[in-house]
Amino acid sequence: MKHFVNGAFNRKPHFCAMKNFIPALLFLVLTTACNEQHQENSTPGSIEETGTETSDKVQELTLQIRQNPKKASLYKQRAEAYLEESMLLLALEDIDRALLIDSTSADFHALKGDIQYMNKAPDKAVRSFERALELDPENTDALLKMAEIQLLLRQYQKCFDYANRALRVNEQLYMAYFIKGYAHFELGDSTLFVSSVQTALELNPDFFDGFTMLGSFYASLESDLALDYYNSALDLRPDHPEALYGKAMHLQNTGRLEEAIEIYEQLISLNNEHLYAWYNQGYIWLEIEGEPEKAIPFFEKAIELNPAYVDAIYNLGLSYERMNQMAQAEQYYRQALEVDPQYDLAALGLERIFSN
Repeated sequence: MKHFVNGAFNRKPHFCAMKNFIPALLFLVLTTACNEQHQENSTPGSIEETGTETSDKVQELTLQIRQNPKKASLYKQRAEAYLEESMLLLALEDIDRALLIDSTSADFHALKGDIQYMNKAPDKAVRSFERALELDPENTDALLKMAEIQLLLRQYQKCFDYANRALRVNEQLYMAYFIKGYAHFELGDSTLFVSSVQTALELNPDFFDGFTMLGSFYASLESDLALDYYNSALDLRPDHPEALYGKAMHLQNTGRLEEAIEIYEQLISLNNEHLYAWYNQGYIWLEIEGEPEKAIPFFEKAIELNPAYVDAIYNLGLSYERMNQMAQAEQYYRQALEVDPQYDLAALGLERIFSN
C-alpha cells in the first residue's frame, strides 16, 4: 500500500494481516503430498537406527516394547512421543506397527491421520480419518481434523458439518468453535466469527491463539479492544513475539509511538534479528517523527538482516533524499531496483532526483 508524504511515496510499516491463526496442526499447504519414506526394514523397538537423541519417555517406551513387542498400545504411545518431538517418520512407523497388530482401532487410524497431516500428506490423512470414522463415527479427533481440512479446502459447509458433529458428541470442544469461527471470518460474517472465538475462549481461557486472533481482528478496526486480547495473550505467554508485535503495531497505528517503540525494543532484546521491529522503528522516525537521520540506522540494520528487503532499501534512500544527500539516495534507489526492477517507488525516487 502506498502512502503520499511530503511529495514522495513511502512504504507503510510492516504489519501482519489476519493470517496464521489456525493452531499448529493447521499449517500444512494442500499441495502435492510429501514423499513418505518409510523404513520398512527397521527393527521394531529399536531406537539406535535413528542416530538422533530421544527423550526419556521414548527410551522408556522402547524398553517396554522390547519386553512386550505385541502390545499395540505401546507403539501408539511411542508414536505420540515421537510426534511431540516432530520426528514424523518414526511416529508413522510406530503407528503402522500398532495397526498391524490391531487394525480395528479408530484411535490408531486417527493418530495416523494426524501424523500424515503434519507431514503434509493431506490425501492420505483424509483416508485415515475416514477409516477412523467408519470404525467410530463419534471419534472427535477425526471429526475435528476433517473440519480443519475442509476449512483449508474452503469447503465451508462440510467444515461446519464436521465441527457440529464433534460438538454433538462433546459440546465442550473449544477447537470446534474456533474452527467454525475462522470459517465465519473467511465467509465475511464478523459477528459469528467473534461470537464463535469468544465461545472457544470461554471454554478454554488458556487458548492463546484465540486471544491473538481477536486481537488482530480488533486491531484491523483500530479498536482498543485489541489491547485487551493481546494483553490476555501476553498474560499466558509474556514474551511471545506474535502477540508483542501485534500489540506494538496497534499502538503505532493509533498514534502511541513511545509505547510502540518500547515494545519493538523489547522484541529486539528478545531477538536481535527481529527484522520488522528494526524496520518499523525506522518508519516511525522517518515518516511520523520526520527525523530521517534517526531512521537511517534502523533501516541499515534491517538491510543487514535481509539484504533483499526492498522496502528498507527504498526507505533508506528516501531518508537520504529527505536530508538532501542525493548521491546516497540515488545509490539506494538503484539498489532497490536491482532487487526488484518493478519497484515503482524507487523509479519515482530517481525521477525526483534527476528532475531537480
